[in-house]
Formats: sequence, C-alpha cells, structure tokens
Amino acid sequence: MKRTFLCLLLALATASPAIAERTGTTEITVTGRGAIALAPNVAIVNAGVQSNAPTAAQALTANNAAYDRIVAALSGLGVARNDVAMAGYNVSYTAPRAGQSENEQTGYTVSRDFSVKVRVVSKAGDVTDACIGAGATSINGVQFTVADGAAARSQAVALAVADARKSADLLAGASGLRIVGIAKVALDNAGFYEPNMRMIANVSAKSTAFDQGNIEVSASVTVVFIASP
Repeated sequence: MKRTFLCLLLALATASPAIAERTGTTEITVTGRGAIALAPNVAIVNAGVQSNAPTAAQALTANNAAYDRIVAALSGLGVARNDVAMAGYNVSYTAPRAGQSENEQTGYTVSRDFSVKVRVVSKAGDVTDACIGAGATSINGVQFTVADGAAARSQAVALAVADARKSADLLAGASGLRIVGIAKVALDNAGFYEPNMRMIANVSAKSTAFDQGNIEVSASVTVVFIASP
C-alpha cells in the first residue's frame, strides 16, 4: 500500500507541470484579410455561332463553315488554335406548324459555343469584332483575369495570415500576454473579383474596345493563436 501511494505521488508530481502549462495559456481567435490588385493579363471571350436549315446536313455544314471562318480570322490576329476551345454543341429540330409567323425558325438548328483566350488583353475588342465579322451570332461575355492565379492567391493568403497575426499581437499585448504558437488555422475563402467592365466604341476605327480596371484577389483566414503570460 505504501509503495502504491508513493507511485501515485510520483505520477502527480510528473503531471503537474504539464497541467499548469495547459491551464496557463489562452486561445485568441482572430480573422485576417488580405487583398492585392493586379492588372489583368488574359481575356476570355465567350461566343457562339448558330445555323438553321431545312435538313441536319445543311445546318451542320453551314455551322462548320462559319466556325472555320472564325478560327481563320482569329489566327490572323495571332490567336493560337489551342486558345480557341469549344464549350458547347447542340442540334435541335423544330417542326413546321400551322399558323406560324414568317420569322419563326423551323427545321434543324445547330448551336456551337466556344471560348477564345486572348493573351494580349488590348486585343479583346478586336477578337470580338473578328468573331462577329466571320460569322459568330452571339458574344456571351468577356472576362478579364490573370494567367498565374495560384501565385496571386498565395500572396493574398500570406497577407491575410500576417493581418491575423497583427491583430492577435495587439489583443495579446493589451491583455498582458504574448503569442507563443498557433492551435488552428483555416482558410475561409480566396477568390477573384473581376472589375466592372465598360465597353466603349472607338469612333474613328469603328471597333470595339473594353475599359477594364484591376482585378482584386482577396483571401480571408481564421487563426486560433496560443498566448501565455
């Protein structure tokens, strides 16, 4: 019995410092935010071409010919073939009906959507004009972004973590504590915020141009810091 009691005392003595260390720390939870503004260096033009004909073969032939003309026109602007990608393809049929209007389309309709990556953003307007001029029937939007999105996100996350540490240091200092470690860190979000794009017309050249601002890449993190006296 005496031996058992001595072993228990030894165990308590060994555990006491660890218990004191845990109870002597405080967790400080803060949210940090970081953002950087970058000039876009890539534009994505989304367009489509639609063809209608009495037979499927005629509609397909017309659509293929129009798409080939568009690709050729883009090549003339220096757009690589690999930068033109099909995004959607659909073939539908509408049967004639009694009493239909003269403008109502019937027969086979082939719709092809595609995207064009423009690596020189100043040519985005020229690309949209070339698409329409060569036979595209719709421009479904123009997006501006950056080529190396991962690097931009990493910078924003680093700024967010630094912002969280700054807030934690202020809280700890005001409470008579100091930061000694991190218990948990979580990335809340990290994404791109595209600029408001305004389309302007160059009257002298009769071409389309886009007036776009910078892209904001932002990130938010939640960090649980460990503080002690």
